[in-house]
Amino acid sequence: MAVSQQSLSSLGRERVSPERGPIRIATLRHDLGISRERMARLLDVSAKTIQRWEEHDQLPANRWILQVVVELQNIADLGLEVFTPEGFSLIMRQPQPVFEHRSGLQMIEEGHADDVYAELAGAYEGYLGT
Repeated sequence: MAVSQQSLSSLGRERVSPERGPIRIATLRHDLGISRERMARLLDVSAKTIQRWEEHDQLPANRWILQVVVELQNIADLGLEVFTPEGFSLIMRQPQPVFEHRSGLQMIEEGHADDVYAELAGAYEGYLGT
């Protein structure tokens, strides 16, 4: 699964900004620059499930999966606040030295979503890298 047990403990801290409104899976996928298939891998569901959620403008009923969606939304919100859409896309898709030459999405898939969020928060505060 994409997010570790350690990061699950922090997922309840819903950092999604209220001004963005409700989470929409299609918008989140767009913001992250990923396909339905990649989103399905991140959430450990099928691409058909992602399609159904998008078509019916639904969120997952499973609380654990919903928490992962919230964490992804938090990452997208902060990343798009700190960087241009193109810059955020590069961080998420291209290997980065700060992520030991993995992309942000690879980090998330390996269970390090909190590390991605922490680096984005550091960039927001004017600090990038360790």
